[in-house]
Amino acid sequence: MTASKTQIVFIPALLCDAALYAPVIENLGDQFETHVMISPKPSLAESVKEILASAPDKFVLVGTSYAGNLALEIAIAAPERVTALWLMGCNPAAAEPGGPDLAAGLTATPDAVIDMLGGIIAHPNNPTAAATFKAMAHRIGGAAGALQATALGSRPDAVSRFGALTMPAFVLWGADDALVPVAVGKAMADQLPHAHFHVLPACGHLPTLEKPEESAALFTEFLRGEIHYTH
Repeated sequence: MTASKTQIVFIPALLCDAALYAPVIENLGDQFETHVMISPKPSLAESVKEILASAPDKFVLVGTSYAGNLALEIAIAAPERVTALWLMGCNPAAAEPGGPDLAAGLTATPDAVIDMLGGIIAHPNNPTAAATFKAMAHRIGGAAGALQATALGSRPDAVSRFGALTMPAFVLWGADDALVPVAVGKAMADQLPHAHFHVLPACGHLPTLEKPEESAALFTEFLRGEIHYTH
């Protein structure tokens, strides 16, 4: 009897599509069945409902940035279905009022916002990753990006609900993430019940795009139980 493949659901970051994970999925090989799901809704709760309705019965869940927050909410909503978590570049704290209105910017001047984000999202030595991000962002478009930004800007605190997340978690961060500091990732890994934390040098906000080979290798080790928890 052939063993069933591990199901993995990848959720792209804000303004990103399947290209964010394509290099990693290619490096993972054919022992996994992968699904890339995008759900631009004005609240994380609405996206949680949509993704759970179409996801496999049990699956490993991967999310970057905004999608890391969405992944946390999915795992908290259905911990019996999520067998493991891979999180990158997300801040699990509640959104702070008074910050930049990214949704308004994406509605009014999407090209300007995409250019701004493209200038800071990847490591300065990786212009190819920045260009790939901008291409993804233009494909997703300002309207969908604004919905994602609205959901992110109204996110609830997840840390107080981490007790439900007893599945293994892998927290991967770029050492030079200009959007969410490494300290946020380290604190999240410390607060999750069963998490491993790893930092990639010379990497910005999008590890799977900037360092796909290293990211895929670490993720595979994690899935095989070859990476031990940090606590």
